[in-house]
Amino acid sequence: TDASGTVKATMDAVFDDFTDMKLPAPVRISMACCLNMCGAVHCSDIAILGIHRKPP
Repeated sequence: TDASGTVKATMDAVFDDFTDMKLPAPVRISMACCLNMCGAVHCSDIAILGIHRKPP
């Protein structure tokens, strides 16, 4: 299945940085699609929260 819109947009933007190892230190990016924020978002360097404003 396809990833959610926030995951797809973020990975399209940062994929090259992660595959080429251009960043100065290891970075963890986590995505959450609701306010429950499951998926180890609390222990990531960058956390992105997507909130649905209208029913998908």
